[in-house]
Amino acid sequence: MPRVKKKQPEKKPLKKSSSAATGAKSESRRTNSRKYTKKFLNQMTVMLKEMREELLEDVTRSMKEESDHLRFNVGDFYDHASEDRQRELALTLSNRERSKLHQIDDALKRIESGEYGFCEVTGEKIGEERLIAMPFTKLSVEAQEEIERGDY
Repeated sequence: MPRVKKKQPEKKPLKKSSSAATGAKSESRRTNSRKYTKKFLNQMTVMLKEMREELLEDVTRSMKEESDHLRFNVGDFYDHASEDRQRELALTLSNRERSKLHQIDDALKRIESGEYGFCEVTGEKIGEERLIAMPFTKLSVEAQEEIERGDY
């Protein structure tokens, strides 16, 4: 019986490795990083540092108020239950504040490294208006909407 050659499956082009894709994204960011002016980046640095300072002042003030309240407050069972709930809310806020402080510090580091203002998902430049409204964002409006819809 004659031998029939089987058709070989088509070879698919190799996908870029994640490090190659990351390298391409970093290269894209480096070439696009010139689009933000030094003046704009300085403005964002000042804004982020002011936000950081205000946040730290608020946390310090809250801690002092809580400390003063605990020192001078004596009450009945219901007062203590209410105070416990307030303390719980204060801890939740401090977690939010801690997270925001981390985001601000991260944004300042990204400004120094030249990575600031580029979407983590798409690698594209984030609009200046968005950065002014939310200076520590890592996502473009489009990427944020995709994540919220569950498309990403």
